[in-house]
Amino acid sequence: MATAFRLVFALALVTAAAGYTGAKDDPAPADQFVLYRVAGRTWMLKRSPKPGQEGGDDRITYLRHEVTAVWDDRAEMRQAILDANKKESEGAATNVKVAFQADSLIFRDPVGFRKVKPEKIKVPAGTFDCVRWENDIDGGAILWRSVDYPTLVVKSDDRFGTRELIELDVVEGDPGYKAPKAKKKKKGEAEDAEITDTRLFGTKGRKWILKTTTQRGKNRVRSFLVQQYEVTAADKESCELEITDLTLTLEKLKGAKVEKFSIHFADGLRDWLEPRRRSRLDRTEKRITIAGLLECQVHTYEDEEGRACSAWYAKAWPGLVVRLTVTGEDFEQLTELVQFDE
Repeated sequence: MATAFRLVFALALVTAAAGYTGAKDDPAPADQFVLYRVAGRTWMLKRSPKPGQEGGDDRITYLRHEVTAVWDDRAEMRQAILDANKKESEGAATNVKVAFQADSLIFRDPVGFRKVKPEKIKVPAGTFDCVRWENDIDGGAILWRSVDYPTLVVKSDDRFGTRELIELDVVEGDPGYKAPKAKKKKKGEAEDAEITDTRLFGTKGRKWILKTTTQRGKNRVRSFLVQQYEVTAADKESCELEITDLTLTLEKLKGAKVEKFSIHFADGLRDWLEPRRRSRLDRTEKRITIAGLLECQVHTYEDEEGRACSAWYAKAWPGLVVRLTVTGEDFEQLTELVQFDE
């Protein structure tokens, strides 16, 4: 019951967003929807309870958000309550649809709160320009919402506890993003490779690793598969690809099965550049991956069991699958890129 209450309160923080209409000199965001433009973006708030509050939760909890999918006009977000060990319990998550419309519910003023003033707030995730909102309900509450990232709760405080933003993924193009120092190129080192259909498969020694997590049955029994892809030989016309099973710690299994494929670029490469089953291109999406921020083409299709599938292919690396989901009755499967050696 306590978990359900916390989740309802957390949702209230999201749906009561700081997209306000104020005076002309009030701070305003450059992009009202920037927080939801990039899939894979996560942010987390830590709730610290206050002692001596009858009926209040006396445990540390976390509220984690993840943008799971992005289209031109909308996004989807997953929100979950985590325990003190940052573990998610069954039924502690919900999905939120975010329409990129200024007057949609999530971007309206917080219900029951009054706008007080702009403030700069420092939290573990950084320092943010915010708008302070207050109400007098049940001892009073205060919300600090980001100006640059509308709907982002930077901090909240009431008589039961305090929430603070402790993590936020920031990528190129975001407000406050600071690019890492560029590595100096070694003498004679080539410039960035041209994006061609053979960029991924045409270089000997190229490696990448995919991890697949499958949940089956009513009891959601989990199983794992980790596979390394390696281009062992390549020339202008073809390549040799080996797929090797690994352990969960990304080590080679003794006696592991190794699949070997000869790929002729002229007539066999197409099977590796998109789903082999009939599919449609659903959207192009920017996504945070282990290989950095990548623009991906998202293909949707059904597998041989009639289950819904979505596959993300990196545009900069044709044929590189960075994510794959399969959903069916009592069946969920997620494949993600966990290592990429350029």
